[in-house]
Amino acid sequence: MNTVSIQSNALRDPARRAPRPPGPPGAVPAPPVECSPTVDFLVLPDHPASDALRRCLPASPSRRTLRHPSGRPWITGHWSPDEAVAAEAGPRRALLLGTTPATPGTLARLLPGPGHLDGIGRRARPLPGSAFLLSAAEGDLRCRGDLAGVRLLHHARIAGVTVAGNRPQDLAALARAAAAAGLPAGAPGLGFLDEDAPALRLLFPFAPLPLALRPAWRAVSAVPPGHHLTLYANGRHSLARWWSPPEPDVPLERAAEHLGGALADAVAARARRAQRQAAADGAAGRGTLSAGLSGSTGATGLCFLTAREDVRLLTTSWASRRPGDEDTRWSAHGAAALAAAERQRRRRAGQDTDEEPDGDSGKRKNNKNRGKGKSETRGRTGDRRVSGAPAGPPPGAHLALPYADAPTCYTPPTDARHGTPADPAGPLAVFREAARLAHRARLVAERGSRLHLVDAGADALFGHRPAALNSLARGDLRTAARRAWTAHHLCRWTARDTLRTLLGGRSYPRWLAGSAPRTSGRGRRAGGTGWEAPPTLPPWAHPDAVATVRRLLREAADEAPEPFAPLRAQHEILRAALHAAETVRGADALTAPHGVGHEAPFLDDAVVEAALALDLADRGRAGVHQPLLTRALRGVVPDGVLGRGTQAGPGPGARTGLRAHRDALAALCDDSPLAARGLIHPDVLRRHLTAPQPPDATLRALDATLATEYWLRAVAPAQPPAPAVPVPAVPVPRAAPAKGAHSP
Repeated sequence: MNTVSIQSNALRDPARRAPRPPGPPGAVPAPPVECSPTVDFLVLPDHPASDALRRCLPASPSRRTLRHPSGRPWITGHWSPDEAVAAEAGPRRALLLGTTPATPGTLARLLPGPGHLDGIGRRARPLPGSAFLLSAAEGDLRCRGDLAGVRLLHHARIAGVTVAGNRPQDLAALARAAAAAGLPAGAPGLGFLDEDAPALRLLFPFAPLPLALRPAWRAVSAVPPGHHLTLYANGRHSLARWWSPPEPDVPLERAAEHLGGALADAVAARARRAQRQAAADGAAGRGTLSAGLSGSTGATGLCFLTAREDVRLLTTSWASRRPGDEDTRWSAHGAAALAAAERQRRRRAGQDTDEEPDGDSGKRKNNKNRGKGKSETRGRTGDRRVSGAPAGPPPGAHLALPYADAPTCYTPPTDARHGTPADPAGPLAVFREAARLAHRARLVAERGSRLHLVDAGADALFGHRPAALNSLARGDLRTAARRAWTAHHLCRWTARDTLRTLLGGRSYPRWLAGSAPRTSGRGRRAGGTGWEAPPTLPPWAHPDAVATVRRLLREAADEAPEPFAPLRAQHEILRAALHAAETVRGADALTAPHGVGHEAPFLDDAVVEAALALDLADRGRAGVHQPLLTRALRGVVPDGVLGRGTQAGPGPGARTGLRAHRDALAALCDDSPLAARGLIHPDVLRRHLTAPQPPDATLRALDATLATEYWLRAVAPAQPPAPAVPVPAVPVPRAAPAKGAHSP
């Protein structure tokens, strides 16, 4: 067994880049493939067309390429050494791209054995962390992401072969370059903007499956989470399910034990990567991780778990201008508890406690023993900082981000001081917070952090879910009815909504067909849920947008897509996790220019499975917020900071930001690409943007609309709208394809 060498190749001179083909009249082309601070890659089959496709890629000195035994390119893209683990054993090879504690030796030991590519995948499943698994055996290639969609794969037919990649815009751009080079044409419009996509992006809180997986670029498809993509040497491909949800029958205590171990492993994987980064940078020390300390149960738990690892921890929180703000109060409690725990740990370890971190700024306090020869910092393993090396933050440092210095919510991406880049993959799910996330990334990067931990997915996995009542009623109708009656009163559900939530039995395709909004701006349910939260269009949506969305939902339902899981409770959890993963991918694109990546330990496969396995009767205990997560963190987080209940929705900060930028945002209505496409009424949108006190529902609708508006301006300034070209929904297999089944 030996390690695969990863070579860096400059593939082409930029001056020789082929011109773009004209494409359909008025169509919006994808941006060219270019080097990015985030990981990007393409997977090519061992086929003669792969050499020609490689020549279509733009030159990049930092491009890395792994090759087939034939010498043709297998995987080509950009990644850093700390996020790549490659190995081979005879004719079998594999590459992990992402965050993993695995070593080349660990990965190499998983390659031999029965089961061909399926066997490699099964043996790799217990690996903690979050990474793409790309494997090859006897000419076949396997590409697998994760369950939540942080590592989401895409594929397209280009030049007669299937090409896979993690960024849809790269596949679209490669298709255009291939067409310009005279290679065989793919599907009509491949490489151009899907003109139906902007209408879907107006839906809030989000579009349902499978439309939620539909990329913004024509003829590019996503690989549904829980499925893998196999590429064959003849250029064809197949999709198959590799994962099924666990039975929700694990009691709370045992589920909490499993979850606690999975979370500890997830955080340890990030710590290991931070250590690799420090070693690769030649820095003396343990590596640095930053983490948000918002005061939520999930964020606080991540910080305390990270504090146990052999890394420097920098916590951050947003200061509020409101006295007595709940988030500020809980984050301050958490920071104080972290500092106390660190002091206690260092005393037990017999380490110097003369220098303690300042809870507000992370600056050191000098005590009388300073300068007497003791080590300035010492980790659990006794490592010392080399004299003259960058100090980084001290253990337990906390960075409170002042309100006056930070950009507000809804800061436009074009703002002169706090502008943010667009993500060519699609509109940002974190549009409201975009400038604030970039501002925080810049500050933590200055203090040595290249990985920032977020609690994305915690609410999705552990919060109360109305659909759980329907699933619980299948086995324990009395308990489900009692809880539904409580929700009926507390949440002001109508009797009809309550009964539909509790006893509804429509299949997912039937629910999908019936979820189409008939008009804009009106929620069709006062409460409760079906399979997912009902998709809604904003009041400024044009009737043409309503018609487009209804058509797409009907077409998707006609394909009889499978839900994520047979039980509504598990499907809704996974759908919410998918949305959380979308926010992580968007945040990663925003902060990558500052050299900071976002990591979401709650969305690791093992954590997701532990959450899904909880007994349904234990999921919604009255009076307990996130009972499984709270129990799993007992003993890790002090009780005094573990008892917070639910957090509020959009607070005054969102409305303050909207008021601060209302003129710039309202000016969008003068030359709106969405209005030019006939998707919104600009005057209605302007009225809501300038309203003195918009309700929460309006803010959620504005997020989706403004993100789409700015994204269209970024990918195609001054482009006229293209005629709509019907594109089928992203296929979700009705059943797992037979082993070895090929694409047509």
